[in-house]
Amino acid sequence: MWKFSYLIVFLNSLVVGHAERPSVIIIGAGASGIAAATKLLENSFNNITILEAEDRIGGRINTVKFGQNVVDLGAEYCTGTKGNIAYDLVKDYDVLEPAGLTLEDNIYYSDGTKLDLSLSHDLNDLIFEIYQKKYKGNVTEGKSTGDAFRERYNSVILPKYQNDKKKTIILEEGLRFSEGFVSLLDATPSWSEASANSDFETQNEDLVWKGVGYKTIIDILMKSYPDPKKKLDIDDKIHLNKKVQRIIWDTDETVTVVTADNSTYTADYVIFTPSAGVLKKDKDTLFDPKLPSLKEDAIINIGYGSVIKFVINFSTKWWHDDDKLFAFFWSHDDLNSINFSDGPSKDGVSWVAQILELITVPHNSNAWSGWISGDLLQEIEKLSDETMKMGIKYVVNKFLGKTYNVTEITEIVKSTWTINENFLGAISYVKRGTYKRGESIQGKLAEPVTNAAGKPKLLFAGEATHSTHYGLVHGAVETGHREAQRIIELYSKAEQ
Repeated sequence: MWKFSYLIVFLNSLVVGHAERPSVIIIGAGASGIAAATKLLENSFNNITILEAEDRIGGRINTVKFGQNVVDLGAEYCTGTKGNIAYDLVKDYDVLEPAGLTLEDNIYYSDGTKLDLSLSHDLNDLIFEIYQKKYKGNVTEGKSTGDAFRERYNSVILPKYQNDKKKTIILEEGLRFSEGFVSLLDATPSWSEASANSDFETQNEDLVWKGVGYKTIIDILMKSYPDPKKKLDIDDKIHLNKKVQRIIWDTDETVTVVTADNSTYTADYVIFTPSAGVLKKDKDTLFDPKLPSLKEDAIINIGYGSVIKFVINFSTKWWHDDDKLFAFFWSHDDLNSINFSDGPSKDGVSWVAQILELITVPHNSNAWSGWISGDLLQEIEKLSDETMKMGIKYVVNKFLGKTYNVTEITEIVKSTWTINENFLGAISYVKRGTYKRGESIQGKLAEPVTNAAGKPKLLFAGEATHSTHYGLVHGAVETGHREAQRIIELYSKAEQ
């Protein structure tokens, strides 16, 4: 009898020593949400629920079928090979190749000629010099990327051409062209809104997908690529079309999440991964009780913007084999005499002037992608496909019609991040006037919220919570792993 009693005590000690792992609700099935979920699953945290407002997973990764292959309407480039978890995840699968794109030698003037090569090179170099944030000294403290660009533009580029009147005039027009691309890289309505200073880390090399799309990252995280038979047990944990309306977080032990269809979910922890745009819009109604003031300040002060990407198919090939990119540089006269009235305009200038470039789509015959930046994005996203096709064709003919016989656009697909209530934009950035060395707004946004008992219950992930890789997929993945690891360590500490 005593042996049986000893066995019961021994078994009870095992149960006490290995308590059930905590339950976790992950809000959002984008790169950060899937990264958090898969890391937890790989560490035997199986009580996971993923709530996704869209009817698909991936978040701002959105690979869609188009033409003969697939295209990315969201994240597209894998930026750099060093310190990039996205690259590390795929490097052994031969799915990436160098983008090999540059503005140099590919800028066309609105009279149908190529921009002078020396001007083209100087503009390209300065645009990417600004983007790489080499202005971290006190000279630009509190200034915008536009301020930093103009200072270098006026002190370095303009004096170089001061004796050439024609080039000087073109350079004066070049500020608008440059703002378009700087705003595109920062995802801001104008270059006066982003800080010239930040802790952002970038690399020169951009890699593109060899016909498989950025969704490959999601597949690899879930272990469904390259062998679908090894996929993690995650499908039944993902609930689509579940828009979260309320998060009740300051209770004794658990957190409760209520969705728009009045479903209720309860767990020990919540990892919140939706966009900074959703946080900005819903912070006052989403959280019960309201978030601490320091967290609200971070949400208010984080920059969040968007761009538009479109992909088009032409009926037949009209370009040369070595054509990879066409960038569009408007003269003042042509800008003010655009003969295209369909769609929105600002200060009398049509939206078509915000179309920046066309880029060939690798592994997709006759397909080209294009980018639009500026402050008319919401209105442009609402345009019909026919109006979009006509506007793009107008620009392409204007710039390239003298050299090429441009054919008809047969298909188009475009992003709509700005008007989608589940995103309300695409990319976070550092707002002008908010940067302080050693104090990261992204870092403050990343801090977990603790309940009255001092326990971290509401955790935050997503690209906007990464201090150096914000705006990038690998930043999103890293933050998902970070918050999953936080839960793993909290559980381990409680076990000790």
